[in-house]
Amino acid sequence: MSKLNGIGLIVLAATALTVTSCGKEQARATERAVKTVSAEVQTVGQNSDGHFFEASGIVRPLLRAELASKVMARVVRVNVRPGDRVHQGQVLVTLDSRELSSAVNIASANLQASRIAVSNAETAATMEAKTSSAQVKQAEAQVAQAKAALAAANAKLDLVKAGPRTQEKTQARLAVLQAKSSLDLATTELDRTTKLYEKGAVAKRQLDVETNNYNLAKAAYETAVESEKIAQEGSRTEDLRAARESVTAAEGAVRQAEAGLNQARAGTMMVQVRNKEIESARAQTHQTSAALEAAQVSLGYATITAPFDGVVVSRMVDPGALASPGTPLVGIEGGGFRLESPVPETLVDTLAVGDSVSVLIDSAGKEPISATVTELVPEGNNTSHSFLLKSTLPESNQLKSGMFGRVQIPLEGQTSIAIPTQAIWEREGLHHVFVLNPEGIAHLRIISIGSSFGDQTEVLSGLNSEERIVTKGRENVADGDKVEPQR
Repeated sequence: MSKLNGIGLIVLAATALTVTSCGKEQARATERAVKTVSAEVQTVGQNSDGHFFEASGIVRPLLRAELASKVMARVVRVNVRPGDRVHQGQVLVTLDSRELSSAVNIASANLQASRIAVSNAETAATMEAKTSSAQVKQAEAQVAQAKAALAAANAKLDLVKAGPRTQEKTQARLAVLQAKSSLDLATTELDRTTKLYEKGAVAKRQLDVETNNYNLAKAAYETAVESEKIAQEGSRTEDLRAARESVTAAEGAVRQAEAGLNQARAGTMMVQVRNKEIESARAQTHQTSAALEAAQVSLGYATITAPFDGVVVSRMVDPGALASPGTPLVGIEGGGFRLESPVPETLVDTLAVGDSVSVLIDSAGKEPISATVTELVPEGNNTSHSFLLKSTLPESNQLKSGMFGRVQIPLEGQTSIAIPTQAIWEREGLHHVFVLNPEGIAHLRIISIGSSFGDQTEVLSGLNSEERIVTKGRENVADGDKVEPQR
C-alpha cells in the first residue's frame, strides 16, 4: 500500500476540505431532530485473498482455421455463410474437379497397363524357363551321344591300328580250307550231274541246281581267299585313313554338341533377363499406383471440408471465382473459447497451468466466470516485458470471439478492502460512501478506489476494516441520519 501514499494524501486533503465545508451543515444537523432510516449495512473486512492484479485480454477461440485450396480451380459451390454452425467433415466449398478426375482416370489406366505388363512378363519368364530347361536337357543328350560316337570311332581306330590278330589269321586259313572243300565237292557234283544230263539220266533242273551250288561255293572260296590275304597283309592305309576321319568327324560332332549345350545354358540367362523385366514391370506398377494415389488425393482437394465442429466466421469467396493455392476461402472457429491476457513478468511465477482464475466478460454478464489456466507462453514480449496468459472459459452461448475481458490474478501476501460497488457513488469527480459511527449515525466519506471486478470494488484508502457502511438503500440516507440495519 506504500505506492498509494500520494493518492492517499490527496484524498485526505480532499476529505479535510469536505469536512471543513460540511462543518456548518453537520452543526446544523445536530440542532435538528435525527431522522431514522432503514438500509442494508455491511461491516468492512480486510481480505488477504482479495488483493489482485487485473489483466485485460481478448476472447479467442480454442480452434481457428482459414481453409484454403491446394489446387487452382474454379469455385462451383459455397455451402455456408458466416454464422452457420458446421460439423467436422461437412462440405463447405466445392471446386471444379473435371481436370483432377481426368488425372485420376489416366493414372488408373496406367496402373492397369502396368499390371498387364507384369502379367505378360511373368508369363514370358515362365515359358522361357521351361524352354531353356528343355533345350539344356536336349543339348546334354546330344553331347553324351556325340561323346559315345567319338569313343566308338576311337575304338575302331585302335582296332585298325592294331591289325588282325593270330587267331583271326588262323580262322581265315580254316575258312579258306573249308571253302576249298565245299568248292571241290560242288565241282565233283557238277561234273557228275553234267555227264548224267548228257546221257539224259537227270533233268535240266538238277543240272541248274548243281551249277548254282558250284557258283556259290566258288564265290565263297574266293571271298575266304581274299579275307585270308587281308588277315595276312594287316590293316590297309585306306582303313586307317577312314578310321581317323571317323574319329575327326566324331570329335567335331562332340564340339558342336558342346557348343549347343553352352548355347542352351546361355539361354538360361534369358530367364534372369525375364526376371529383371518382371522387377521392372512391378516397379512401374508401384510407381503408377503411387501416381494414382496422388491423383486421388488431388481430387480430394476439390472438396473443402470442416476440420472440426464450429462456426463459420468468414466467407471470402463466391461461386465462379478462381481459387488459388494458399488463398483463404472460408474461416471457421470452434472448440470453445479462452481469454488471452498479457501479464507482467513479475506475476509469471505466481501462475501455473491448472490454476483457477476469475474472469469477467462485461458484454456477457456482470458475474465473474471461473476459468482455468491452460497455457502460459514461455516467451515474453521484449517491449512490454509481459507474457501471454491463456485461460480456458466454460461453454456459454453468450461468448463471442473478440470480446473484451478481464482476469483477476491474486497477489500473494497482500491484503485489501473490497466493498459492494453499489455502495459507492461518484460526485464532482470524487467517490463517496456512507460510514456509520458507533451510534449508527451515517456520515459521508470520500474514498479512493481501485479496480472493480464483478459486484466488488477495491478500496485503496478512506476506509478501515471493521467499519460499517451502507451498501443498499443509500439513496434514502442523508448525512446525519440514523440508519437502522435491515434484517
